[in-house]
Amino acid sequence: MRVVNVFLTLLATSGLLACEQLTTLVVPAESEIEVPGRDLLGGNPLVPDQVFPGGLLSEALAQSISQSIDTAGANKEAVDSLKLTKLTLTVTEPEEGNRQVRGLGFIETLTINVSAEGVEPVVAAESEAGAFDGSPGPVEYDMPTTDAELVEVFKAGDALDMSADLEPSDPPTFATKVKFATEVTIQVNVVGALSGG
Repeated sequence: MRVVNVFLTLLATSGLLACEQLTTLVVPAESEIEVPGRDLLGGNPLVPDQVFPGGLLSEALAQSISQSIDTAGANKEAVDSLKLTKLTLTVTEPEEGNRQVRGLGFIETLTINVSAEGVEPVVAAESEAGAFDGSPGPVEYDMPTTDAELVEVFKAGDALDMSADLEPSDPPTFATKVKFATEVTIQVNVVGALSGG
């Protein structure tokens, strides 16, 4: 027993004993969508795919997350936690002739879900009541995130499949480009050498 203890002490002091180190990664991604104006819609209400670029944003996030984890020297299984920590909607060209003619007023409420095959969808962000009120409405909105844990969803699939539940208001008068900026925060266990610290 004494020999084993001495051997472990030697490993620890020489920096050869592996240990886990928790690393935090903040991963941004962006995507843009053009919401059709009233004329093109012909009076039809908006549907989620016209307001939220779920597929594009999921793909952008998947690439950013994969690169960040690889750069940290880890893999998917080393991820302990993954949460959506930011989701901002921004109208990119709100004005014409120094007058605001575009905004987010075509949305009543918006809920963002994250899912994967075999895993129940998780609500990751929900708009507040009245957040998009007005005509044409606000040009930027930071959606409150739910702090929901998404690591099981992430490990179940190759990407975070993002989708929206939308309650639309009146369609916008003019076609409106909206940028979605997201940020996920990841906790990764990186195995390193114990250096006596």
